[in-house]
Amino acid sequence: MNFRRWFTALAVLTLFVSLAAAQDYGNAGGPVVCSSTSVIPQLRTEGVTELVGDIIIQCTGGNAAASGTVAISQINVAVTLSASAVTSRLAPGGVPPGASGTPSEALLLVDEPGMGKLGPVPNYGPFAAPQLCPSPTGCVEYPTLVNVPGLGDFIVATAGSHGSTYYTGAADPGPNVFQGNLQGNVVTFQGVPFLPPVTSGVVRTFHITNIRVNPNSVAGPVNATVVISGPNTASSYYTNTVGVAAPSMTPSITNVNAQYGQCTPQTTAVKVATLNFTESFPNAFKTRIAPIGTFSSYLGTTSAAYYTSSSPDAYFASESGYIFPASGVQAGLADFGTRLKANFANLPSGVSVYVTGTSTNTAPLVLGGYNPSQAPYALLLTQAAGEAGAFVGQGTGLYQINPTGQTSAEVVWEVVNANSSVDEDFTFDVYITYSANYPSLVNSAGLTLPDVVAAGGTTPTVTMAYAPTSTNASAAIDAYTTANAIPRFEPGNGVLYGFISIYNNCKTVLLFPYLTSIPGWDSGIAVSNTSKDPWSTSTSTGNCTLNFYGSNAPTAAVTLPADGVSLIAPGTSSATLLSSIVTAPAGFTGYMFATCNFQFAHGYAFISDFGLRNWATDYLALVVTNNQPQVTYRGGAQSTVPAAETYAH
Repeated sequence: MNFRRWFTALAVLTLFVSLAAAQDYGNAGGPVVCSSTSVIPQLRTEGVTELVGDIIIQCTGGNAAASGTVAISQINVAVTLSASAVTSRLAPGGVPPGASGTPSEALLLVDEPGMGKLGPVPNYGPFAAPQLCPSPTGCVEYPTLVNVPGLGDFIVATAGSHGSTYYTGAADPGPNVFQGNLQGNVVTFQGVPFLPPVTSGVVRTFHITNIRVNPNSVAGPVNATVVISGPNTASSYYTNTVGVAAPSMTPSITNVNAQYGQCTPQTTAVKVATLNFTESFPNAFKTRIAPIGTFSSYLGTTSAAYYTSSSPDAYFASESGYIFPASGVQAGLADFGTRLKANFANLPSGVSVYVTGTSTNTAPLVLGGYNPSQAPYALLLTQAAGEAGAFVGQGTGLYQINPTGQTSAEVVWEVVNANSSVDEDFTFDVYITYSANYPSLVNSAGLTLPDVVAAGGTTPTVTMAYAPTSTNASAAIDAYTTANAIPRFEPGNGVLYGFISIYNNCKTVLLFPYLTSIPGWDSGIAVSNTSKDPWSTSTSTGNCTLNFYGSNAPTAAVTLPADGVSLIAPGTSSATLLSSIVTAPAGFTGYMFATCNFQFAHGYAFISDFGLRNWATDYLALVVTNNQPQVTYRGGAQSTVPAAETYAH
C-alpha cells in the first residue's frame, strides 16, 4: 500500500495498526488475517466538515472460492465515529429501501482501483478503472477463473457469472467503489463482495475515504470503530484514531493607528491596521483541490471532467478528498479553498474603508495548489458573492468595502496557495479615507466630548474568522449553499477587535478662569473664529456653548452669540457683557467653559468696574486639551500636539 500521499502532505502523522482475529469471508472457510491502518491528521475545531484520515483494511490468506455461478459472499463494513456527527455530503433522494442510511460521498474502494500499481491480473485490482456499485445495498459479483501467462491461474471478481471454465472474454471486473450510507455518526458500506486473496503475497485492500466529521464537541482524538460482518462469520472490530481536533487559527490585528480627526478631508488612503490570520498548526489553511487543470478548472466549476486525475494515492492536503462522481454526489470535491473573513461594524460616518485584494505577498501567483516558490497567497471575493459565493479574484489593489456609506461590511478572501508543512500567516491591510465632518450645530447645551463619529457612538470593530459559517452542523444534501458548503465552520469561531477611532474634533474648548458681574463690576467676553488664515486651513462656522461654575452660576448653559441663533463665521468675533447673559441680581463670580463647535477658537476677557475709572484687567482664555484626544489642522496638516495652539490646563 502506497502511503506517500499521507507522509508527504500531513504535518502530524502517526501510523495506528490493530490486528484482527483470523476470520473467514470466503465460501469454503479458512483463515483470513486482516489489519487496519490509518493516519492522524489534525482537525480544526472551528470546522464542521473536517476530513478525517483514510482507513485502510488489508487482508491476506483464506480459501479459494470456486469459479462458477455461486456469488461471492458479501460483507458489511460499519464505521462509527466518536465525533458528534458525520458531515460527508448526502446524495439527494433520502434513504433507499433496504439501505442503512442515506447514500453519501464516503466511499469504500476495493484494491485501490485506478492507481495502476503492479498486480498479478491485468484489468483487475489496481489496474481496474474505478467503477461504482449503483445500489446502496451492495452488488453481486462472481468468482471467475482467469489465466495469466507466466503467472498461472487466478480467481477474480467479475460483474457476471462465467461458469467454471477459464474466462477469456473482454474484461468484466465487478464494481470496486461502494458508497457509504450515512446515519448520524455511523457510515455503513453494505453488500461489499469479499473474495479471499488466497495466494501468498496477494493482499485484498479496502480503502475507506471521504469521511467528514464535525469535531466541535471533541477535545482531542477522533476515533473510528470499524465493524466488519458477513454471513456465518463473527464480527471483526478495528479501532483507529483518525484525527486530533484542536483550535487552528490565531487571528490578530497589528499596526493599529487608532486616532484620526475628521476636520480636514483625508483624500489619500492611509493604512490604519493589518489583519493577521495565523495558523495554529500546519495545513489549517488549504487550497481547494490538487494542482491540476487550468484556472477555470481550479476555481470555477464542479464538473467531474476536470478531476479525472484524482486518485486515492494522490492527496495534496487540500479541502477536497478523493474526487469521484457517485450517485448524485460529486464525492470528495470541496466548494472552495479555506476562506477567511473580516466583519466590520460601527464604521464611522463619512469614512471610506478599504482592504487589500490579496495577502500582502504580491509575487506573481501560480494557481492550483502549493507552489513552493510562492509565499502564502489569498485573493479577495466580490462582496456580492458573500462568504459562500463563487470565487472571483480581484488582483492586488485596494478595494472599498463600504462604497455606499454603510456602517457595516463583510469581506472574504480565499486561500489559493498554501504550504501544508509549516505554520503560515495571511495578512491583509486596512486603509481609510474620509471627508470633513463637523458636528451638528446646537443652540443649547449638549456637546459631549469626545464626540466619536460612529454608529451608536461606539468604536469601529472587526471580527476575524473562517468562512462560511453555518448553523448546520450535520450532513447535508449536495448543494451549493451557505448551509451546505464544504468547508463550512461554526458561527462562533471569530475574534473581535477594535481597530480605529475617528474623532470629530472640529471644536475648541476654552476656559475663562475668572469672571465677575457683581454690582459695580462687569466682564466682557469675546470669542474669535481664527480658522481663516493664510495657510489654506479648512474653515468652519459655529457657535459656543457656555457653562458657568461658581457663585450664582446659571443652572443651564447659554449660547454665544447671545441671541442663540447667529453663528461665528471664520475671521470674525462675537462679544457680549457677562451681565447680559447672567442676570442674577447679586451677580456672578467664578469660571466658565466655552465649548465652540469649530476649530481654532480663541477667547478674550476684560474685567472692570463701571466706567473704567479705577481698575481694569484682561487675559486670553486657555485652550483646554486634557479632556479629549485633540487633533488639529493648520494648513491641512494634522498635528496631535500643535505648537503655539494649546495650553496645559
